[in-house]
Amino acid sequence: MRRAQLEELCSAIIDCPHSTPKWQESGIPVIRNFNLNNSYVNLDGGNVFYVDEETYEQRIRRAVPEAGDVVISREAPMGVVGLIPEGMKCCMGQRLVLLKVKRDKCSPQYLLHALASEYVQTQIRRIDTRGSIVSNIDLDTLRELEIPIVENQQEVASLLDSIDSKIETNGKIIAELESLARTIYDYWFTQFDFPDENGNPYRSSGGSMVHNDTLHRDIPEGWRVGRLSDISHFVDDKRSCLGLSADNYISTDNMVKNRGGIVPSEYLPTEGTATNYKENDVLLSNIRPYFKKIWQADRMGGCCADVLVFRANNIGSSTWLYYTISSDHFFSYVSAGTKGSKMPRGDKEHMLRYEIPIPPVTLLSAYSQLVHPMNLKTAELHRESAKLTALRDWLLPLLMNGQAVID
Repeated sequence: MRRAQLEELCSAIIDCPHSTPKWQESGIPVIRNFNLNNSYVNLDGGNVFYVDEETYEQRIRRAVPEAGDVVISREAPMGVVGLIPEGMKCCMGQRLVLLKVKRDKCSPQYLLHALASEYVQTQIRRIDTRGSIVSNIDLDTLRELEIPIVENQQEVASLLDSIDSKIETNGKIIAELESLARTIYDYWFTQFDFPDENGNPYRSSGGSMVHNDTLHRDIPEGWRVGRLSDISHFVDDKRSCLGLSADNYISTDNMVKNRGGIVPSEYLPTEGTATNYKENDVLLSNIRPYFKKIWQADRMGGCCADVLVFRANNIGSSTWLYYTISSDHFFSYVSAGTKGSKMPRGDKEHMLRYEIPIPPVTLLSAYSQLVHPMNLKTAELHRESAKLTALRDWLLPLLMNGQAVID
């Protein structure tokens, strides 16, 4: 194994435009820090921003992002990387650097993994000790990063890519299952087209509707209107923080925005107590609720005080509860009642007063039976991806420093 400076492996290292473009509802996507995850640049989901053709042309004057280019973040946070895939027309957002890789010197896929390795990330983290208010990596420092080079870099990259590909596939299946469960929820409990006694969509087939003055809308006959407090309650049970792990300790920091669930915690409390949550409970970050950090637990564990734990009064309605309080309507309602300006928090009593149409228990049970297999599969894929991530992170330094070889 030898080492080379990053500038030796790149034909060009290009800084991004230092301006915020005028965003559009659609158009050409802009790569931002949110779209980097040490794998291929991800422009799926809700964290995608667009510009028009004129703005795109302005932002590619220095360089056109092409397939096989590597993108690395300069700050917030530093050192996260992404590889531009085939067929992606895009331009660069702020705080990013584009790396044009010399293919005769280094495989782009290998460079992606090398930059994500602990060896290179340690160099990047040292920048934090320089005393700047906002940690950022300048171009000169970036050019001088030492990159470990192994002889069989293509084989190393292929192995790591195969792991990343499986993780990505799992993520897509999870997203599809969650989208399906949410679509069914919307049909049944928002549009009221749940199956009637003949298996036909209730409202579309002429099912009887009754106007409700509280909700200012029609609801199915036989349904009642209640509050969130009628179907759930906050959990206040405490447990010791001792024995909690990165996988079952939940804080606002390891909850993912836009209903993204959780990631392993990078911090574990060593003393004190945490709120004791159980499988099927719904956890909601109460700091800046507009971030929409929410997760339905598939395990037991503990969470910090800034994470609220909802428990359904009827265990058969846990999934229905999750989709009810993960809706945009609920988050808008919570945000309207927050307290504080710099770090707004939701008002618990305000949440419990949230008014909703409540269906019969039989319909809740039918929904639960329908989506329960999806929830089980989603939890299984999450666990598999966590194991694959741990395997990749264990292999990466061994492969980079020559302690492990591929036959």
